[in-house]
Amino acid sequence: MRPFKNIIALCIVSLVLFSFSNCGSSQINSYKLTQDPPFTIDDVYYQDWVAGVQDGGSGTNVHITFKDFTEDVRIDSIYFRNKTEKAKNAPQARKQYIGYFKNKANRSIVMDSDPKKEAQNIPPKQFPFELADNEAVVSYVQNGTTNYYKIANIRRKEMLAYPESNAPSDN
Repeated sequence: MRPFKNIIALCIVSLVLFSFSNCGSSQINSYKLTQDPPFTIDDVYYQDWVAGVQDGGSGTNVHITFKDFTEDVRIDSIYFRNKTEKAKNAPQARKQYIGYFKNKANRSIVMDSDPKKEAQNIPPKQFPFELADNEAVVSYVQNGTTNYYKIANIRRKEMLAYPESNAPSDN
């Protein structure tokens, strides 16, 4: 009778473990790409940049110029190279939006032999799209609904290397 109870207990524990193992992947992907957006893209490119001063940073700017879009459309975010940024309206052009993707140094990651200290690390959020290096997704809101449109074959412009700033002189 004892081995029978052990087998039943093992089956129950296995069933409970298997029922919880799929919880994370059971979420419905709400990031469905649309094929027919309510806008036309006139020009799109990305441009890497690097600051000319120490700790000035580096990054990539994604520029999207729309030919036309209806008044009920609001451009929201740009997804590019596993990062997401809010699309900012360019001051010089009403139909141009820019995503400013700054490369961040991973100074906040704790590497220690003590697992309690490493447990302070925040796991990265999963990126919702699989994109090539020259692809992006633009999210837009139309009539209160967020939609996503994939842009392929984004051309790359030459890198911007900002000049060094001169240190103030004591003269």
